[in-house]
Amino acid sequence: MKRCFLGIVAVLILGACNSDDNGSQAFNRNNIIGKWYLKGGTTNEGAYENYNHECTTSKDYQEFLANGILDFVGYGSNCEVNDTDSSNWELKGNILTISNLNMDPITYSYDYTLEQLTSNELRIKITENTPEGTETNVLYLTRNQ
Repeated sequence: MKRCFLGIVAVLILGACNSDDNGSQAFNRNNIIGKWYLKGGTTNEGAYENYNHECTTSKDYQEFLANGILDFVGYGSNCEVNDTDSSNWELKGNILTISNLNMDPITYSYDYTLEQLTSNELRIKITENTPEGTETNVLYLTRNQ
C-alpha cells in the first residue's frame, strides 16, 4: 500500500505554477496544508480513471500537516480505517519532496511536480523509469469529499 500511496502522491504533486483565470493559487505551504481526497488520475496521457474508494461514506485522503508530516488514511469496504501511513513533506517552488520518517526501516525520498493548484483541486505529476520504459502519472486530488 505504501508504494501505491507514494505513487498517488507523486502523480498529484508534479507540475508547474501559473496564474490564470481558473482560480490557480501559488504553490506554497499554506495553500497545500489540509486534507486532499483522492479523485483519480492518468498514466502516460491515457484516459482519466477515477480512484476506487472502497467505502461509500468515507473517502481515502492525504493530509498535509503544518509540521511537515503527510498522513494517508485509507478506508476498507466496511468503512473502517484499514490503512495509514505517515511521511515527511517539503515544498520548494513547485517540487514536492516526500520522504519517510526516521522510524521507518526503509529509506525513501521522491520528488513530485505540482501541475495545478486551486482552492479545490491539486494535480501532481511524477515520471519514473520502469523496466517497460518511462511512465508518467498524473494524480488529481480534491478538497471536496
